[in-house]
This record gives sequence, structure tokens and C-alpha cells, in this order.
Amino acid sequence: MKGSAFWMGAAVALALGSQSLVAARAAEPIVIGLFGPMSGERSALGSRFKEAAAMFAEEVNASGGIGGRQVEVRVEDTRGAPREAATLAQKFAQDPAVLAVVGGQTSTESMAAGPILAEAKLAQVAPTASHPDYVKISPYQFRTTPTQSSMVQPHVDMLLKKLGMKKVAIVYFKDDWGMVTNDLVGKRLKELGAEVVLSEAMIPETRDFRPLVTKIKAAGPDGVFLVSHYAESALFMQQLRQADPNLKVAGTDTLNDPKFIELAGGAAEGVVMPTQFLADAPEAIKFSKAYEAKFGKEPNYYSAFTWDAMLIVTSAMKQLVADGKPLTRQAIRDQIASAAPIQGVSGSLKYEGSGDLGERSINYIVVKGKGYQPFN
Repeated sequence: MKGSAFWMGAAVALALGSQSLVAARAAEPIVIGLFGPMSGERSALGSRFKEAAAMFAEEVNASGGIGGRQVEVRVEDTRGAPREAATLAQKFAQDPAVLAVVGGQTSTESMAAGPILAEAKLAQVAPTASHPDYVKISPYQFRTTPTQSSMVQPHVDMLLKKLGMKKVAIVYFKDDWGMVTNDLVGKRLKELGAEVVLSEAMIPETRDFRPLVTKIKAAGPDGVFLVSHYAESALFMQQLRQADPNLKVAGTDTLNDPKFIELAGGAAEGVVMPTQFLADAPEAIKFSKAYEAKFGKEPNYYSAFTWDAMLIVTSAMKQLVADGKPLTRQAIRDQIASAAPIQGVSGSLKYEGSGDLGERSINYIVVKGKGYQPFN
């Protein structure tokens, strides 16, 4: 009897211990890694990542989380450096609590992290990595932004049709994204009979753009296509406007942030750019109002694409839980790839055999005063 009682007690203790372990695991948060430039010259964009992801997680958690578990966004700062992005990717890869990753901001830092995350079987959803080669790294890379390949025609239409340029000077930032954009747009302009009178790299860390402005003036373009990031572009615009207040300037969607207007100090007036996100679009109104109420500013496409990246990742997790399947890194990646279309704030989200989403609609905006307005 004593032996039976002992084994019965042991069985009860084991069962209670197992239940406690299951309960403890159920209480553990679901961790999503987020990386981008939270400090440095591109910190305004990293802040958009952080704000949108935090707001998204708060809403999910307020509605009960995922399978009763809270979502935790673990934010890491690349400082805009690809080497730091690779280091952070290794940190995420080695932490078994991290089940998926959102980031980075530039194509260069996203591509530096990609192989490491792929080896760890971590799905990486980059909100704004547009280099065509990013999703070619592995089946674990996804994005929410259009590729630079898909943006070639919208850029060309902006320059030739919207602004009437026939002779174009292209000024591009010397990184992976800037160089491929310069190549693709320059080639298409020439195919359509336009003349690229200058194609000049903007070297990182440059602060004196006066020699470049002199070259632009000597080339005699109808306008400038500015393929650069907001901090460098603001300084360039100040120096360009000192030499020529009236030269037409169009840019990429990297200039779609109030920080560009603020830093340019009035020199950004009239700069035209494409955008894949409109805050007052029907699918975005609720998100936009909530974002502005929380952060005191309208969301931009960095905010929207980060929100949609979080939506893609957490929708995959919710589906796995609903199907009674374990939340593993591999299962989350597979569910993202095969998921049915989801309505995001930037449009319909569906991957078609790769990490690229289907076609996105493009609009154009122009800097007016301290903000952006539609450009027709």
C-alpha cells in the first residue's frame, strides 16, 4: 500500500509539474525581432518602424494576444550600418524565443542580415528593402514594399509625363539600392528617348555638394532625379537651391518623411515623389487616425509597411494556433508563404511564389509648405 501510495503521489506530482510547465510556456510572450536605424541620420525612419510595430502589438495584446500569449517586439538598433545588421541578425538567430523578424530599413542592411536569418530558419519581412536581389537570398525573405524593378515605370512616368523632363540629371546615393535604381531608371529613360545628361553618385558622409551642383548646372538638365535618403537629400537641396531656386526636382519615396522637409528648411518645396501609401485611403483611415492620435503625426509609408509586415507575421501565427499546429520558425515561414490574401493598410497582401507581393497602386505627392499634398 505504501508503495502504491508513493507511486500515485509521484504520478500526481509529475502531472502537476507537466501542467505547470505547459502553463509557464503558455504565459511566455511570442517574440518578434525588429531591427532598423533607431539612432543616427536615418533614425526618423527607424522610429516609424518602432512606432508602428509597438502600436500593432498593443492592439493584438489588448484583444487577447495570439493563443492567449502576448506579443513582444524586441527592438534592435542598426544605426544604419550593414555590419551592425549582420551582428543583430546573429543575435536574433541564437535566441530561441525569437520566432520571426521584421527589418531592416535599407536594402543593404536587410541583405546583410538575410543569409544569417535564413540559416536560422527565421522568416524576415523587410518593410522597405526594395532591391530586387533581397528576396533572392532564400525562401525566408519577404517584403511589403514594391521592388525597384517594379518602380522603374512609375519613376519614369513621374519624370517624363508628370514633370515634362527631356534631359535628366540623376543623383544617386552610393549604396545597393541607389546604384540599382540609377541603373534601371537611366536605362529606361534612354529607351524612351530621354537624355540622361548626368549620372553622379552621392558619396556617403559627403557634406559639401557644391562641386556636384556645379556639374549639374553645367550639364543643363530640365530637372534632377534624386535617389537618396532624407538627411543627405535635405542638405543637397539646400545647396542646389542656393545655385538654382527653380530647377525641377523629383525624388524617390525615401523622401516621404517630415524630417526631410524639416532638415531642408524650405529647400524641399516643390519636390515630387511617388508613394505606395495614402493615409486617407479607405483601407488606411482607421489606422491613420489611431496613429496620429497616438504619435501626433500622420503615418507615412514606412509606418504603413511596418504595420503590414507585423500583420503578415502575426496572421501566420494566429492561423497556426487555430489549426492546432506548433509555433516554430519553419512553420511560420511556410504559413506566410502560403497564406490567403490579407487586407493591409497599404493594400492587399499576398505572396505569389516568392517574397514579393502582388502589384501595388502608385500615387504622387509634392512638398508644399510643411507637408505633402497630392500631385497631379
